[in-house]
Amino acid sequence: MGVSLDGPPTANDRHRLTHASRSSAASAVRGIELLRSRPHLFAGLLAVVHLANDPVEVHDYLASFEPPVIDFGLPHGTHDEPPHRDDPSVPEYGLWMTRVYDAWLARPEQRHSVRMLEDIVALNSGVHSSVESLGLAPPTSIVIESDGTIEGVDTLRSVEEGASWLGRDVFSQSFNEVLHHPKLLHRQNGKAALADQCQSCPLVEVCGGGYLPHRFSTDRGYRNPSVYCADLEYLIRHVQDSLRQHGWAPQALTPP
Repeated sequence: MGVSLDGPPTANDRHRLTHASRSSAASAVRGIELLRSRPHLFAGLLAVVHLANDPVEVHDYLASFEPPVIDFGLPHGTHDEPPHRDDPSVPEYGLWMTRVYDAWLARPEQRHSVRMLEDIVALNSGVHSSVESLGLAPPTSIVIESDGTIEGVDTLRSVEEGASWLGRDVFSQSFNEVLHHPKLLHRQNGKAALADQCQSCPLVEVCGGGYLPHRFSTDRGYRNPSVYCADLEYLIRHVQDSLRQHGWAPQALTPP
């Protein structure tokens, strides 16, 4: 079981107030402490990046709960409705995550994984990513609702009405049949499904074109670079430079 917590109370409560507009931080922390007493149930923490929050403070606060995994997510955004930036000319989300990377690397005594960063390291070594937001491996997940309805990845709901709808259910179709639905087939096409500039990019094996919902535009569908393209490039190159400084051979950083 995972818990969503965006950092210390002031950071968390920017976007995670209760329906009564009160802080949700204390109740989230109580839940985390209960899970810590049953570590076999504690899957980790999920935090959404917010530029107004200090990345090192957020990382260290979350790490203090000793989760097995900290999963940082970029805010949902599309080319039609891009994510907030203070300065659109600066890769602010990439800069934010590089500070998390440096903080994570500086504390080898901490045993937790930072999923996004660990996956970038793995992909630079030719290992598949554990998430579908990075790399080119075909996604292996679908969503089954409580009524048996089968849908595409649920984050597509942030793109447009009906984006995740497949019109399939567990009672009338097999999972193999569902995977051949037109809305899912393009997710199996790897590099060929990406925008031309992504296909020719030297980092494509690592970023994979970015997370599918973040590529969307009304004009071109999903055949666009991610709205976080510059951020991903900045972060990936920062990680690559760090790996070289720690003695990794350059050829290990070249995806096969």
